[in-house]
Amino acid sequence: MASLNDLTAALPRLSPRDQEFARSLLNGAARFGSLSMKQGEWVKRLVERANAPRPTPVQVGDLSSVIALFDRAGQHLRRPAIVLNCQGLGNVRLNVAGQRARVPGSLNVTDDGPYESRRFYGRIHRDGTFEPSRASAPGLVDYLIRFARDPAGVAAEHGLMTGNCCFCRRTLTDERSTAVGYGPTCAEHYGLPWGSPRA
Repeated sequence: MASLNDLTAALPRLSPRDQEFARSLLNGAARFGSLSMKQGEWVKRLVERANAPRPTPVQVGDLSSVIALFDRAGQHLRRPAIVLNCQGLGNVRLNVAGQRARVPGSLNVTDDGPYESRRFYGRIHRDGTFEPSRASAPGLVDYLIRFARDPAGVAAEHGLMTGNCCFCRRTLTDERSTAVGYGPTCAEHYGLPWGSPRA
């Protein structure tokens, strides 16, 4: 397990946001004498981030179809997100970064854990450049390339494979929803065909 000394040494290699969080952990340890188990996990995670080599940006392709899904859904939903099952990695969540984000309008790529502990895999810029984080995983880039090429197909594949809609995460129970991989309400919100299986 990473120590507080490891975290102190890692500070210069962390992003400004992570540096701020690391300093709060270090200050808390100095003030209270120890950290909670969850804080200890964060020390480990921050040291791992700092020590991981910084990956180079990669082109994942034309995002116009993916952006169209989010733009359409944004007319109906407050915070649209798409959760896809990436083989070997588990559920990956994509959502549009808000106006106060570091890169507003880009697509955040994270795991599907609780908000406060989500693992950030990187962001996809509107020009199709994926800027991976140090936490990015093997196989993710290829999956994002597939998703950029055929978002409706990958969304349907997720539903067929998991039995859940990738847009609302509900279990697919209707026979037609099971056949296409997502439900009628989500199809309407995201502007996708529904009612017969994809060829």
